[in-house]
Amino acid sequence: MKKKYKILLLSLVFMFTALFLYQVGKVNKDDDVISGIYDRKFNDYVVFYPQHQDDEVLWGGSAIVEAIRQRGSDHVFVVLVSDGSGVNVFKNKQYKGLSREEKSKLRNNEFKAALKDMGISEENTIILSQIDDNEGTHFEKMKETALEFERKCKSVTHIAHSYKYDNHPMHRRNGKVIQKLYSNNEIKDAIYFIKPDYAKKVKKEKRVIYISKNNEDYKKIKDACLEYKLINKAANRYGIGYTSAHTYFDYLLRDKHLTSILHLPLKK
Repeated sequence: MKKKYKILLLSLVFMFTALFLYQVGKVNKDDDVISGIYDRKFNDYVVFYPQHQDDEVLWGGSAIVEAIRQRGSDHVFVVLVSDGSGVNVFKNKQYKGLSREEKSKLRNNEFKAALKDMGISEENTIILSQIDDNEGTHFEKMKETALEFERKCKSVTHIAHSYKYDNHPMHRRNGKVIQKLYSNNEIKDAIYFIKPDYAKKVKKEKRVIYISKNNEDYKKIKDACLEYKLINKAANRYGIGYTSAHTYFDYLLRDKHLTSILHLPLKK
């Protein structure tokens, strides 16, 4: 009888040990943070160039919050390059008959609310479609804006999309604007958003990582994400960003660090 109890006890010990190790393995896997340069210092002024409404938080939320921490909200700007009117969501019949300007306004309602949550004022928000006389892409205006910041502010970090690793052609074109200026020594400091799927294509010494550092940071970025999910027709809010890119939002919000991955200029 004692032998049976001993065997049972040993079996239970083995089972709980295995379960414990399994849980530890899961925790360690979840806690695994991508390697790279953490909290790289920004220059005195920081300018983000998201191509579309929602890109700023999806790929750069923690970077924006850290830039404000390092340089103060007065020194951090966000320049929206596209008007966002071409998103597939607008093919739904509820948006039929809306002008390009009206579609853009609906998207900008979400964009401005998200920036406010992260600490960016309207005074530091530049929407190129509202100041460019040309419709369509605004890459030439983006170039002019970057050069103007460089001329006026001298010490600037410019942050655009990856010109090499992104599945969206407009994102790559966005990044090429800044990369060309950097390659020509017209701007002095540039880094680039990169989607998590492409992070391992960049060597760790070229990866730049920002994460939320506390509950306050986390809340700012999460609230900014939720602005793109909010539906409140009385306030002209239709959850367009989340409807358009829900998989990206869900992926980000599953990351307890709300990681922003960027890369330094890469060799050809």
